[in-house]
Amino acid sequence: MGKSDFVGGRGEAIAFPRLTRICRADDLPYFWPHYLGEKCPAFDFLVELVDAGEKTPFFFVQVKSTRKAYTTTQTPPRLRVDVSDTDVRRLAAFPAPTYVVGVYEKDERAFVVSVHGEMREAIPSITTGHELTCDTLKLLWDEVREFWHGRDMTRAASQFTN
Repeated sequence: MGKSDFVGGRGEAIAFPRLTRICRADDLPYFWPHYLGEKCPAFDFLVELVDAGEKTPFFFVQVKSTRKAYTTTQTPPRLRVDVSDTDVRRLAAFPAPTYVVGVYEKDERAFVVSVHGEMREAIPSITTGHELTCDTLKLLWDEVREFWHGRDMTRAASQFTN
């Protein structure tokens, strides 16, 4: 394994506790991530919302971790991650909320950005304006819950009944 494999593995390991941070009054996390494994080309986690109602809303995350220094020419600084145009198109085409979580591996900070709509270009860096703090986790929970609200997630029928 090369250095980038270790940085990437650590990034995924860091993203999990950032997403499951306990911020709610009921001592539960907002999210419960499920690791998808190496075989899933676009996503690292399927993330369920905790206590969001009868149906369980979810979203997908691709984790990008780096040891590269933050940019200094923009405010707030940006985290240098490389999300390829192919990955951006894959994420944006998916019919569910999709996000990139960028992890600065050296100080174990994590930031989130949405990939959606007509996005097609590679993402060389992401804003540090959406660090995975308790406030950001609540906003993310609300955004994903709102996305699924009003969408009928009930499967009406199947040809494969028992």
